[in-house]
Amino acid sequence: MNKLFVVCLVSSVVFSACEKAEKEYQKITGKAQGTTYAITFKGQQRAFSAEHADSIFQVIDRSMSLWDSTSGISRFNKITDWQEVDEHFQNVLRKSMEVHRQSSGAFDPTIGPLSRAWGFIRTNDLPLPDDRTIDSLKQFIGLEKVMLDGNRVTKQHPAIQLDFNAIAQGYTVDVIAAHLENKGILNYLIEVGGEVRARGKNSKGEDWKVGIEKPIQNETGEQNELHSIVSLGTMSLATSGNYRNFLEMDGKQLSHILNPTTGKPVAHSVVSVSVLAPTCTEADAWATAFTVVGKDKSLALAKQLDFELQIVFKGKQGLEVVRTEGFKKQLP
Repeated sequence: MNKLFVVCLVSSVVFSACEKAEKEYQKITGKAQGTTYAITFKGQQRAFSAEHADSIFQVIDRSMSLWDSTSGISRFNKITDWQEVDEHFQNVLRKSMEVHRQSSGAFDPTIGPLSRAWGFIRTNDLPLPDDRTIDSLKQFIGLEKVMLDGNRVTKQHPAIQLDFNAIAQGYTVDVIAAHLENKGILNYLIEVGGEVRARGKNSKGEDWKVGIEKPIQNETGEQNELHSIVSLGTMSLATSGNYRNFLEMDGKQLSHILNPTTGKPVAHSVVSVSVLAPTCTEADAWATAFTVVGKDKSLALAKQLDFELQIVFKGKQGLEVVRTEGFKKQLP
């Protein structure tokens, strides 16, 4: 999943607003899960440290990292029978099954074989998959082919594999939030790889605000313009986009986001989708699902499920934007 990174609009003032704010608000930054993270909170420095954060990331990685050959998900991808899995794995799989069902399969963590077949780091002499190859792989796609019974999980075919990359970072944010709240920390902003969750107030006594970058790149391939500023309140925000990572074929750009039903890159006008939801797990997963189904279906689903959206799409006048009424209310 391609993420549009948000910009914390208050981070630059957290430690410079005043001496009192310096003492009350702490900020932890680092690298984990192949990306960066930043945690800002009101409380004593010893209440939550980089070591605390690292321990949480390690636990999640032991459950869901594809880079760890001994992780729970790596073991699942090799099994042919029932396997016991940890609580984090169970939580993410259950939520994935829920979003998979509600999105009619648009969100599907079993899409890995198709993603590898298409690939986004390839030499020109490697062919793109043809319809026959796609059809042969689609038999291994579908989260309904994965079964969860209590703390045990199995699959219908050994070739079926899971990849939680489109939901794991959002889930990690929620785990960190729960950890902070268990310590009595009720004013915080957590960001992992562009997935954000907030509660309470910042050092200025205001709701936390973040900026969503425009889905465009300058000549250096960097983003440096804000598209929207969002006041989070007690919400979570995740953004998915299909413009950064793509394939070139016959002069056309093919999105790296695949439609699990067709097995091919999405071909509609949506450039990015930002989702406001109660939890970051939901926001993360639905940002991907909405990017797959397109603008009109996303707006209908969002209304049905009570999510708030901002969709940037290619219109007649270039990039255009549509927002739900609830999303508009979060714009300062």
